[in-house]
Amino acid sequence: MTVPPPLPPAPPPSPARWKPLAVLAAVFLFGGVAGMALGRGMALRDLEATFRGPPAEARAQFRLRAMRRHLDLTDRQVRELRSTLAEAETERDRLLSECRPALDALRDSTDARVKGVLTPDQLTRYEEFEAERRRRPGPPPHGPGHPGRGRGPGGRGD
Repeated sequence: MTVPPPLPPAPPPSPARWKPLAVLAAVFLFGGVAGMALGRGMALRDLEATFRGPPAEARAQFRLRAMRRHLDLTDRQVRELRSTLAEAETERDRLLSECRPALDALRDSTDARVKGVLTPDQLTRYEEFEAERRRRPGPPPHGPGHPGRGRGPGGRGD
């Protein structure tokens, strides 16, 4: 019995065969990138709209949105929670206004102690850094409406 000769290797697929797959992959990739960009843009627009309002309102909206995402709230629950959160923000503002003088004094005494440790060159750079931080637009680093931050040259609305 004789063994038939081995078959010659198959020729590689022609580039013309791969073109439709490459086009399909490119369209899929482009669609994914475009979808991500659109989603990010919409999220940033919503976030910006939230920050345009008063800080207390923004905090309440963030909290309520998180609760809606995680708790599957009914419309009635959303209305009640919106009212509850608004009342809590009013109380929060009242409590903060009571302790504002003590917080301002603490910040001022801490700032004086920090300045006492610095060299003259460091003090100059520190004061420039602080002035720039107060001028910087946008929400303060600790969140929207954080007391004593981002409200003018002294950080206290002055």
